[in-house]
Amino acid sequence: MIALALTLATLQQQAPAGLPQDAEAVYPAMPVLTPAEGSGVTPVVTIHASTATLTKDTVTFESLTLYKNTSATEGEVNLDVDFGSYRSGFGSAIKVEGKWSDQPLPDPQIVVRTPESTDAGHYTLRYKLAMKKNATHSLRLKFTVPVGKSGVDREERLIAYRVRDLGQTPALEQFRLSVKYNSESVFVPIGATPDWGWQIGANGAYLKLDGRKSDKDSLLVFRYYPPSF
Repeated sequence: MIALALTLATLQQQAPAGLPQDAEAVYPAMPVLTPAEGSGVTPVVTIHASTATLTKDTVTFESLTLYKNTSATEGEVNLDVDFGSYRSGFGSAIKVEGKWSDQPLPDPQIVVRTPESTDAGHYTLRYKLAMKKNATHSLRLKFTVPVGKSGVDREERLIAYRVRDLGQTPALEQFRLSVKYNSESVFVPIGATPDWGWQIGANGAYLKLDGRKSDKDSLLVFRYYPPSF
């Protein structure tokens, strides 16, 4: 009980790695596909491309992910679509639209949902899917989350996206993250982290990470001042 209390206190005091300590944010992650229990499939991510379109108060993510079953066996897989939250309650469940190989996703199960009263929340949707042997499947996702806030008087804005430790060989062939905005949503960009070669302009930001192979998750964060600044 004492250990649990200490763990909760730590969650309430420390922001997730990559987020400003004073941030309020909901941040999605790359989807994760794993074999179901007893399944002989071997899914490998080859391409992931996500576009984040900013409005005044929200950001809509649309992504395409390609998975290849490198096994000569067909079987079931679990798709986890995960959202983290720091000092920002989820409210109603986030609506996720998606297609698996051009077919609508089935109804998901809620696997994890931590109390909204804690500083660090966690929300995961799990979908039961199937892969054909030696086949490549496409996953398309679309969802909208609130824009994050940070800084003095919460004047800064941010969006965040978690890149997964894939734990796979070969490395991810292509990774793209595009942030789209205009003068109605962004007054001036502040910057983006980690410093992995972001390209930031007047109407968007772009990150390319081809051949990614990492042993840990990383949080991509783009910060800016809104027109009301």
